[in-house]
Amino acid sequence: MKMILTGILCCFCALPVSAQLSFSSVQDIWKYADAHNIQITSANASDKEATLNVRQAKGALLPTVSANGNYTDNIKLQSTLIPAHLFDQTAPDGTFYEATFGKRYNYNAAANVQLDLINTKNWFAIKTAKLDKEIANLNIQKTKRDLYEQLANIYYSYLLANEAEKLSLSNAATMDTVFSSVLRKYNDGFVSEVTMNNAAINKEKAAKNLLTATQNKLLQLNNLQQLLNTGDSIDISEQNATPYIPQPFGTDPDVTIAYEELLKSQAQWQSSKAAYVPTLSAVYQYNRLISTDHFMQFSNSNDLPSQYWGLRLSVPIFSGNSRHYNVQKAKIDMELKQQQYQSAGLQSQLTNQNILISYNTAFKDLEKAKGILAMYRSNDKHATQLLDEGTISIDDRLRYYSDMITNQQEYLQSLSDYFIQSYRLKIRTVNIY
Repeated sequence: MKMILTGILCCFCALPVSAQLSFSSVQDIWKYADAHNIQITSANASDKEATLNVRQAKGALLPTVSANGNYTDNIKLQSTLIPAHLFDQTAPDGTFYEATFGKRYNYNAAANVQLDLINTKNWFAIKTAKLDKEIANLNIQKTKRDLYEQLANIYYSYLLANEAEKLSLSNAATMDTVFSSVLRKYNDGFVSEVTMNNAAINKEKAAKNLLTATQNKLLQLNNLQQLLNTGDSIDISEQNATPYIPQPFGTDPDVTIAYEELLKSQAQWQSSKAAYVPTLSAVYQYNRLISTDHFMQFSNSNDLPSQYWGLRLSVPIFSGNSRHYNVQKAKIDMELKQQQYQSAGLQSQLTNQNILISYNTAFKDLEKAKGILAMYRSNDKHATQLLDEGTISIDDRLRYYSDMITNQQEYLQSLSDYFIQSYRLKIRTVNIY
């Protein structure tokens, strides 16, 4: 017996221990997602890369410094013919002496420095990199908004399934009671088999709806775990419908991104026109040559240093009209970005107005749906009492129940509409990011 108990305890100890995450609002879920969701992590990484790109672009303004060296072994030096009369005026014309110049071993080292004084390409590259950095930061906000919408959809779908489960539990309990009563009367011969079958059908439907609602809750929790990138169990508190408290709408990241894209397009257009501008660079070089007749012996070597600096001007003259076409294409893109920015601003404003109208409508509809459902529940409760008193038939009792079930679907639809408009409104509220 002790061995069996010990084995059971070992099995329990071997089970993985999972923590539990508790959320009381959709804002709590958003806050947790900011630190754990892989999409936001990826957007943050892109923002860091954009920061490095800005630094890299600014680095082009610094001088470029390079160093090189080489070693040459002149195994056999080539002789050079020198006119003999240079050394002997009496030497006949056409007479030459053979002479060998240089030494066998040569060591050469050089350092080169170049600084672009005027290079519009680098200037616009920095401006474009800065705009890309701002766009990357805005993409974080856009990623959050899209993720928040997915999380809110799952969160409110869970609340909707939870409400459906409550209704299904009540319906299942009601139909269990009704079916038991019908079954007794059927066995006593007071009701027909059709009536008994109708009661059984409604009982099975209630059980099926309860199972569906429960499974839907589990499904939404699993979906939430996926987006939150966690294996911990999740507990969600209920949330009552509350009226909208007027708040200003936040800045739409889509509009801001469209504006930054417009600025970037303008910079690219200016950069394409700047391709006609010449570039001016300052250059400096230091060179040192050491020659010797013996390998790695410098006691009798020749040290020949040299250095120079200067200005280098490069003027673009003709490149097959490619620059002209680049300017035209950049201008077309800039005009398109201007139209997209204006359209994004208008669409965002209209969307905000529509969301506010839809939310207020959904909230009022939900309040009315709650009142109507309460009346249907009251009718169903009274119908149960009348059935027990024998005042109404079982068929009438089932009809009252069916009417309530139909209204429950209308209520759940109103609740779903409210949840959708609620999170759409919250996502576009100021300070959400």
